[in-house]
Amino acid sequence: MRPMPRDLMIHSATLALCAPDAYGAVTLTPVAELTRVRVETTETLRDDGQALRPGLSAVLWYDARHSGPRGVGFAPGQMLLFEGRRYRVETVEARYGGRRLHHVELGLSG
Repeated sequence: MRPMPRDLMIHSATLALCAPDAYGAVTLTPVAELTRVRVETTETLRDDGQALRPGLSAVLWYDARHSGPRGVGFAPGQMLLFEGRRYRVETVEARYGGRRLHHVELGLSG
């Protein structure tokens, strides 16, 4: 399977770990600066039982050949900083082309 076209991988983002301290404040510790990734954002409306609230969700594609750095581990609960917004990694789906990793899709909520 061919890698994702490089001209589509135009974004950069920061992957970070989220750790609350004893007072409940959240501290973000950067893990990696992701380069040559693709991020598609969508605006959503969420019904919390009392009102409709605007929300943001996104999908990030990390190509096994073109994206960097290599060897990054993704896990639900990590944070992603993209264009000044914080997103939480909700899902991590590895996609294979035969036996080799082709790309990783991250489902994000913001």
